[in-house]
Amino acid sequence: MPTRPLIIVSLEGIAPQALSCYGCSWNQTPSLDRIAANGLLWDRLTANTDLPGNLFSSWTSSQVEWAKRFRSIGPLVLISDDDLHELGEHCFDEITLLPFESVQENQVAEEEAFQTRFGQLVATAIDRIRQPEAMGAIWIHSSFLTRCWDAPIKPMESVTEFEYLEEPIELESNQEANDANEVEYSNEVCSKLVIPPSFQITPEDDPDLIPQWIDRYGSQVGLIDMMMDYLLEEAEQMDAQIVFLGTSGFRLGQGGEFGTEPENLRSGDIHLPLLIGSEATLRIPHLTSSEQIPEILKSLAVEGEPTYTAEQWALSRSSSPVIPIQSSRTASAVMSPKWFCVIDSDGAENLFLKPDDADDYNNVARLRPDVVDELIALSNPN
Repeated sequence: MPTRPLIIVSLEGIAPQALSCYGCSWNQTPSLDRIAANGLLWDRLTANTDLPGNLFSSWTSSQVEWAKRFRSIGPLVLISDDDLHELGEHCFDEITLLPFESVQENQVAEEEAFQTRFGQLVATAIDRIRQPEAMGAIWIHSSFLTRCWDAPIKPMESVTEFEYLEEPIELESNQEANDANEVEYSNEVCSKLVIPPSFQITPEDDPDLIPQWIDRYGSQVGLIDMMMDYLLEEAEQMDAQIVFLGTSGFRLGQGGEFGTEPENLRSGDIHLPLLIGSEATLRIPHLTSSEQIPEILKSLAVEGEPTYTAEQWALSRSSSPVIPIQSSRTASAVMSPKWFCVIDSDGAENLFLKPDDADDYNNVARLRPDVVDELIALSNPN
């Protein structure tokens, strides 16, 4: 039975490419780096669905063993700004839902970190952690990266050197969150909007706009890292284990798309970060399905047992099982240790070499139709 409680932080719309522990050079995340430097990092955690709610539900169903084990220490607590209480009502003993008010068009970024929606969520979690009643686990979940970019704005030198455009540029945008078919983007607008963008990049777009949006996304990740520093302090004081993971990715221009719900499915939508504070330090290169999260959490409940053994790490990367991916945006999709195959809804075949082609840049489906046929058969066994 476990003796140390668990702190879990999960985020919708988190891109590993924006974390310095995953090799990002334009955004520094020292608190997450600290977890990675003293724990476990999964390089290729892949979601088996592009629906974050379905992932969360599978991790917190009433049957998951990790929840039963950590409940032996104390109650399981969920604090969220997303309406997930129905999904987790059979798993958690206490649920706190912070209402997520609609984002206004004229809303601007907050000036202080704890005024932000994520900051308020973490403050609520810290208040619960400091209460005298023991806890088995506290799960903090947020979807602010897909709904409200209200983090204080930090300028990026390489971007602020650019002059603002005199006239805004119109982009075709899948902007459901704005309730509008079109939105005008300029450097000045990018620096102020809190509604996350979602659009397809075109050759006519000003090249300075994408770095500006990436900088805004980096500000949100910087807020996350700052809040993780506070949670790490709380974890040390209560001798808790800490887990950081994503429930969906975010496209930062890969495949000509920016945002969380482009028309086609690509690796950036399903590549998730996973960091676990641990006595062992290990970077795990093997392809890992999101279906393994409950088992990974269960392993944290066994005191003295490693979450990931040296023998597992030494296994050939090609031995990892393939991962069929459920998505309404594709006819078929499957990730294997060496390939990512996705058939778009219009029937277009795409094949990308993994892990070398991390951003799905080079489609080799025409050169390897045999691999496409093999992977399609694996994804549709019937």
